[in-house]
Order: sequence, then C-alpha cells, then structure tokens
Amino acid sequence: MALTDDTFYRQRADILAGMILEAQAAIPDVYVGEDGTINIIFTIEAGQFENAFLANQLLADDLFIHTASLVALQQYGVQYGLPIHIGTQALGTLRFEGDGGTYIPIGAEVGYDPGGGLEIVYFTTIEDGTISDPGDPDSPTVAINAVSGNLNGLYEYVVTFVTAGGETLPSDISNAVSPVNQQVNLTAIPIGGPGTTARNIYRDKNGAGNYRRVTQIANNTATTFTDNVTDATVAAGTTVPVDDSAHRIDLDAQASLPGVEGNVAIGTITELTNSPATLISVTNPVAFTGGSDQEDTEDYRQRLLARIRQPLTGSVSDIQSWVMGVDGVNSATVFPNDNMGTAAPGHVTVRISGPGGTIPGSDVVAAAQSTLDALGLAQIAYHVTTFTAVSTNVTVDVTLATGYLMSDVTAQVQTAVSNYINSLSIGGTLVIAGIIDAVFGLAGITDVVVTSPTSNQTTAATSKRTPGTISVV
Repeated sequence: MALTDDTFYRQRADILAGMILEAQAAIPDVYVGEDGTINIIFTIEAGQFENAFLANQLLADDLFIHTASLVALQQYGVQYGLPIHIGTQALGTLRFEGDGGTYIPIGAEVGYDPGGGLEIVYFTTIEDGTISDPGDPDSPTVAINAVSGNLNGLYEYVVTFVTAGGETLPSDISNAVSPVNQQVNLTAIPIGGPGTTARNIYRDKNGAGNYRRVTQIANNTATTFTDNVTDATVAAGTTVPVDDSAHRIDLDAQASLPGVEGNVAIGTITELTNSPATLISVTNPVAFTGGSDQEDTEDYRQRLLARIRQPLTGSVSDIQSWVMGVDGVNSATVFPNDNMGTAAPGHVTVRISGPGGTIPGSDVVAAAQSTLDALGLAQIAYHVTTFTAVSTNVTVDVTLATGYLMSDVTAQVQTAVSNYINSLSIGGTLVIAGIIDAVFGLAGITDVVVTSPTSNQTTAATSKRTPGTISVV
C-alpha cells in the first residue's frame, strides 16, 4: 500500500501544523498553545482529516492492481474470471476406540500436537457413527460327533465377535473333548450385540495354547457348527487376537482450518480435545492430504497482472491461466502438439494437480475440460488429465537440540517433508536442498542430512512426486 505517496495521504501532525500556520497568518497574535481552545479543536479536526486522507489513499491504491489490497485483488479476480486459490482443508480418516455404543457426532474434535511449542492442529469429523457394542463372548458347548472324521486328539475352542472395526478378545475356553478320528459339534455359540457382523471360532490341540481360526460364521444368527477341519488346515490359520479391535470405528474427517499444516503423517493425530468422554483413543490410519494455504497475495497479484498484460492468444501461459481459474486446480502443465502422450499437431494436453499436490477428482478434470472447450479456439483439440503419481521415500538424519527426544520432532519432520514433496509441480525435480530447507529450523532440530535419496530426483513430464515413507533417524 503506497502510504508514502503524499499526493493523497497526510499525517495528523502535518495537518495540524498546517492549520496552525494558517490561523497564525490570519490572526498573528492568536494563542495556539497545546492547552488552548484553538489547538484542541484543530487537533480533533486534524485526526478526522487524516482519516479522510487515508481513505482516499486506500481508494487510490485499490484503483490499480499493482497496489491494490487483497480484498480489491479478489474483486479484480472475479472481474477477469481468475479467482484466488483459496486454502483447502486436509482430508483423511480418524479411527476412534471407546466404549461400545458411543455415538460420535459430526464435528467431534481431535488434535495433532507437533511439539516444539507449536500450536495443536485440530481436526473434526465430517460424518457421524456409533461404535459397535458386541459385548464379551461366552464359550461354546463342545461335544464329540460319532461320525467318522478328521479330528484325533484333545481339542478346546474359543469364540470372538467380529464388527466393522475389528474383533473382540476371545471367550473363555470351552470344555475339552477327545475325538478319535471323529468330528466335533459346537452348540450354544454366542450371539453378539449391536454391530456384530460375524463370529470367529478358534481351536487348540493337546493343550498347546496355540489357538488358530477354524472358521468364520458370517452372520450373527447361527448357533451351531460341526468341526471336521484338518489339523494342517487349522495350523495355517489366523492366530487368536491379543487386542480388542472390535470397539473401533473409522470416520471421515477434515482439518478444522485450511492450510498445509493439516497434511499430517499416519498415526500422528492422538489428542481427544472435544469428543465424547467415553472415547479411549484416536489415531489416523492414513495420512491426511489435500490441505493447502491460500495463494500468496503477491503471487496472485502477479498472476492477475500477467492475465491483463498478455493478450489471450491461446499461448501456453494463457492455457495455464484459463485452467488454473477452475476451482480445484492449483497447477497446470501444458503440452502443445500432444494427445495424451502421443505427438499430434493441433492437440494440446493439459495435466493438472489439485490442492496440496493431490490428484484432482473427475469432476475437476471435467470442469477444466469444459472451460477449454467453451473457448472455441479453431483447430485446437484440448485434453485435460491428471498425472502419474511417483511415490518417493525419504530418510533424513536429524541432530536434536538439547532437551529434545526423537519422538518430539518425528511427526513435524514427516509433515514438513511431505508438504515439500506435495508442493512440487508436475514434472518437477525433487531437490535435496529443498528437503533440507523444509526441515532445518524446525523446533528442536539443529542440523539435518538427507541420507535417501542421495541425489536430486528428476521426474517425467507426465508424473508428479508424492510422499512415500518418510523416515526420521
């Protein structure tokens, strides 16, 4: 804002001094001391005049894109069909664990603590759900079936309940039976409570304590099962669970605020900040992605100026400008004389990426395609598509400041490296110095060395780097 331009803006002290000089010119012996009536009135009026001058200066600045405020720039963007890229909220999944029957509403809040004195990043659910309440299974009743069969030895059984979230701990052990080349009947198999979708039956032989799954009853109604499964088959089965995963539920969620700080690594969201009291824990089984900051004001200003200064001729920069005006498109790479990777005069392929370096959805691709088709440029066929994701693993070796543990910095380092990779354009090169710059200076870190990859990583023109496994050692 050009407040140094004296054409419009004048400060209160200068205005007051000018008013006093004019008063003295008109009445040479007038008293203008600070305690005098004239000075007090002029001081009040000078403040009002300063506000008027400031309003005029702000209005003058907003008349021109190169000095306009952000609010005025956004209005110019509407006028020229080139809106600012607003920040987006990262999206992902939260896994809650708690008492059976706990209802989790939309808007339940949890948090990620990046450590180092930084503020907690908050996330909220965007769907509701109720944790399954299967209860604790009872043991089944077991008896020998005289029919000839595959079982020979001493057998004992346990039962678990299966829900959408996982599986309960096993029941108490059943009574033991000792068939001799016979089968075994299981009766009184327990029925699970709300949310139970199946029951698993596990078997142990000769008191070894090695329970393996015999079968899954894929309903919550049947109460009998005849076991004639060979020992070899059971030995290859799944072991009985040692943790209760049935009292869990996965719900879609988003970062509470737009910004790249919402793009957090797997397992970093652990704080129950404003959620039902009967919840025990929360985590994120997948990374949150798609969060982006609002476009920098000066970057947006230059993008607007470029649109105005360059005639719309269908150049590469024009195509980028048109496509980046579509909501959900944050970058566009243009390939002239190209038909989806095949050389073809008269064709143009545009590869786009979304907020936070994500792959845009089909609706965004269709909107960008419609935008270009609507231009009606003669003898040019446009093709809008996305990119091939190249998962990139990174290992960084960090030196910790005194008083910090590796657990204090791991999550924020993973997030910083992921955000750097997501910021790369389609075809952009991953630069080792870029990783170091993203990490160096984070709270608790005094030095950083990238041990993998060992050199800059170029990327094919049709591909884009995405975060893989980010290891911090």
